[in-house]
Amino acid sequence: MVRENLAKVHSRAVEKMDELKNMELIGQAGGGAVTAVASGLGELKSIRIDREKLDPVDWDLLEDLIVVAVREALGKAEEEQRKAGEEVLKDFPLAGLLGLGR
Repeated sequence: MVRENLAKVHSRAVEKMDELKNMELIGQAGGGAVTAVASGLGELKSIRIDREKLDPVDWDLLEDLIVVAVREALGKAEEEQRKAGEEVLKDFPLAGLLGLGR
């Protein structure tokens, strides 16, 4: 029984990791002037800058907007990881005792 449950948990974990890897989570700042894209694993995939929405001379603002966009994208990745972990452990017998899988 325990071995079967562990096999199910492992199978779901592998599936969820693949889903997280293939997600594209978007963070934006400055009304879309800066867009950051991250995977569900928290891997930064790209940064896009819409030059039409920015003053090219204001490098301090651009740097701040990049940080905000990246933080937003990575925050979304963290939330997706949390949800995936709960989904993986929802049927595991000890999950409730550990405060997981609710």
